[in-house]
Amino acid sequence: VMPLFFSFLYLLMNIVASLPKDHKFYVSTTTLDFKEASASIQITSQFFIDDIEMLLREFHEEIQLAPDSDKTKVDVLFEGVLKQYFRIQIDNQDQDFNYLGREYKNEILQCYFELNVPESAQILRVQNSMLFSLFEEQQNILHFKSKEGRKSALLYKGKEHEVFSLY
Repeated sequence: VMPLFFSFLYLLMNIVASLPKDHKFYVSTTTLDFKEASASIQITSQFFIDDIEMLLREFHEEIQLAPDSDKTKVDVLFEGVLKQYFRIQIDNQDQDFNYLGREYKNEILQCYFELNVPESAQILRVQNSMLFSLFEEQQNILHFKSKEGRKSALLYKGKEHEVFSLY
């Protein structure tokens, strides 16, 4: 009985050791904070580092994050990917945002960018399809904050944008 138990235990440990070490869910969060006084939206996004690394490797195979293989190259690639998959319209006009930078916090890549809001703007449309091309299960959560309160939305493949009222 004892050898059978140890054989089973050995088999179980090998199975567990061979399981993928990746996280089991695919989610990002983005907070859009509308600052009426400065007519800007401050944006913070959080992604799993390994997911962004996999996405960037579609453009440059040798890229590595945390630690970065080449900080300048990572910034250029990441900003390009961000502008490809994260788009903002105000009153049906495409807007360009300013990429401010990024940092690592444990397993998370946190990035910052900002958008100037035109005077008399009313409607904000946010598209975030980051990582949808890699993961069917990817979900991107949006939190929009203004003096009116906080609204949240869940984006996924097939529902890639949300509309918020600025006032």
